[in-house]
Amino acid sequence: MGAGEVDSATLQVRLLGVPAAASIVRERLRAWLDGLGWPEHEADDVVLAVHEAVSNSVEHGYDAMPAGEVVVAGDRLVDGDGQRVRVVVRDEGRWRTPRDPGYRGRGLAVMRGCMEGVDVRPGAAGTEVVLLSRPVPASRARVLPLAVTTVEVHARL
Repeated sequence: MGAGEVDSATLQVRLLGVPAAASIVRERLRAWLDGLGWPEHEADDVVLAVHEAVSNSVEHGYDAMPAGEVVVAGDRLVDGDGQRVRVVVRDEGRWRTPRDPGYRGRGLAVMRGCMEGVDVRPGAAGTEVVLLSRPVPASRARVLPLAVTTVEVHARL
């Protein structure tokens, strides 16, 4: 994934891996991107890709086990090409090799269509999906002081 200087505008959302998690993340992510002044069309792509990653964590990561935590962490990277957001979605579930999806199974393709980079990192402690947005010109986004959003939802929704 591309390198860049990380500034202080960050997002942190921690949720129980239940179906309602995706909509909560979508709402918090949109508010964070709006606060950064991210262009609407590019923000739509980021929100859709992250929604897919969270939905996959909930549906597949905890399929045969009790729901665990899903963590979404975002930061803004600034480099010579402009600005990007990097969003990492982590779960504590088990990675399963995709089987014949039939009419489903398009989540990774959607993420790749919306983002410049998608890196899936399965491991013994869970799965991490790193999403890197396409660049946005530096003049299009506001520079904010520390903008941290932390949401913790541990009750069943």
